[in-house]
Amino acid sequence: MNITKFEQRVIDQKPVASGHYDSEYFTGDWRAEGNNYNLETRRQIEAKNPFLIKEVFQPKKVLDLGCGPGALMHLLWELGLDVEGIDFAESSKQLATPQVRDRITVGYVGDPTLKPANAYDLVICREVFEHLTVLQVKQTVANMVRMSSKFMYVTTRFHPNPDGLLDFTTQFDVDPTHITLLNKDMLRLMFVLEGCRSRPDLEQRMDWGNKGRVLVLEKLG
Repeated sequence: MNITKFEQRVIDQKPVASGHYDSEYFTGDWRAEGNNYNLETRRQIEAKNPFLIKEVFQPKKVLDLGCGPGALMHLLWELGLDVEGIDFAESSKQLATPQVRDRITVGYVGDPTLKPANAYDLVICREVFEHLTVLQVKQTVANMVRMSSKFMYVTTRFHPNPDGLLDFTTQFDVDPTHITLLNKDMLRLMFVLEGCRSRPDLEQRMDWGNKGRVLVLEKLG
């Protein structure tokens, strides 16, 4: 994709409204193989992820960006971590467990006014970027780096067969809100330009399922 085509596609993208992420979105039967956001379902799906997060990053204070109903937050809370979350959807707090509900802030993940700078030694953003426009991804990357004092842990769905760095695609057959599947190198580059370095050693540890959807970045300075 050349820069002119990329520019026009970026301009033409429309954000997904927060109202789309209601209780039906998170817990409805439309999800394949029962992949909903009920706590016990997520506990099975997450498997050893919460334990790995604690072991690999050894964080004291964690922010889950795009946390949804806070299932991962709850699992990290069970492990004794101090965890907060931000999510665009009002339903995120309504569906969250009592233990983490008041730790969720409803707002845009790219909003730099919601949380202070350098306040979290780990900022998590999992399965979120595919729901954002390219411009929102750029804003959110910058916000993650601003809020983190050390590590950023990302999972997202990437373009399966990009022809170039600028290529991005959709995945409407899986989820109608999957509007941006970037080239993996492009997302990594966005973090590098915000002052981060890649940590492929930690990526390997976190990608225990070998899905190829993990990025780990360390903030420089």
